[in-house]
Amino acid sequence: MQRTETCNDFDAQKFVDNLLENGSKIGCNTSVCEKCDLPPFYDDQVFKKGQQFFYKHIFAMFFAKFNGLLAILAAPSVLKILMFTGKSSTDFTAYIRYVSTVFHMIIWYEEEFKPGSRVWKSLRQVNSKHNSASRKSCRSSFNKITQMDMALTQFGFMGFQVARPNLIGIHNASDEEFKAFIHFWKVVGYLMGIEDRFNICRDSVKESREICNILINQIFHPQIVKKDEKFLKMARHLIRGMWSMHPILSFKTMMNYLHFLVKPSHCSLTNNNNVNIDKNEYFQLNFANNIRLIIVNYSIRVLLKYHIFRIIFNWLEHLCLWFMKVFPILAYYSFGTKNSLVKINV
Repeated sequence: MQRTETCNDFDAQKFVDNLLENGSKIGCNTSVCEKCDLPPFYDDQVFKKGQQFFYKHIFAMFFAKFNGLLAILAAPSVLKILMFTGKSSTDFTAYIRYVSTVFHMIIWYEEEFKPGSRVWKSLRQVNSKHNSASRKSCRSSFNKITQMDMALTQFGFMGFQVARPNLIGIHNASDEEFKAFIHFWKVVGYLMGIEDRFNICRDSVKESREICNILINQIFHPQIVKKDEKFLKMARHLIRGMWSMHPILSFKTMMNYLHFLVKPSHCSLTNNNNVNIDKNEYFQLNFANNIRLIIVNYSIRVLLKYHIFRIIFNWLEHLCLWFMKVFPILAYYSFGTKNSLVKINV
């Protein structure tokens, strides 16, 4: 009889080593969504709890995902693909790309999940775009999108929530809630073509957290501290593009917080709120950016501990989403009215 792997015999470092060594050589399974089959491990009730967990912490979730998207830009292979496609190489194209990503993601979190649903159509549409980018990259003598690239991208959407919950505003969440959230992204990762052996979302919260922490230590932190010019350029476009959704954003403020977020020392803290942020450690901040950083830091790490503030901040996030869908006034100001209203055909 085949032995079932348990949490006790799981080695997160070996998992990551395999992902980086073998996952970087294997392309994504592009046909999963086409088969219209649910993953064999799919649990409808747990998946729905994962959706509910997102909305319970929607403000913190968006903050975490924003930092996650910044972090994956630092991964050389992912950055190379994004620069090749040119879909986020200006403030405006970054705005279009990432707002459409937000709209797709909202569908995944709020709709009934089954073959033929809007969720399924949205996932197939996103998968198709990945496939197109991968084929174009191959034709131009670049590498195709690999299992490693997709796993790192998966981290961008769930990694900081799992590895740094208190530092991104998710306080007092239970293991059951995290397990449901991880299951949600395990399902999405599967449908995006990530093989089970490379899927960083596992059944155990502990295992998933260990993997995410190792990825932060080995990939994201070393690359972010390098301050590669191409990475900083793409990060600047992302932040300026998404300023239209969250006007408190500024490049140096967010990069300083991201640098604070990926510090390896946070991994060993049981309560990672008990750390101080050095406001000038990554970039020297002027008075206005320093005030922004204080507001962000205090809101995320202090105010969101309290239920009433979580309700207020969540309401503000819903309001931002409504404006982006109906009347993106700041985008009109930044990019003009002609193309600033983003629509996805799902």
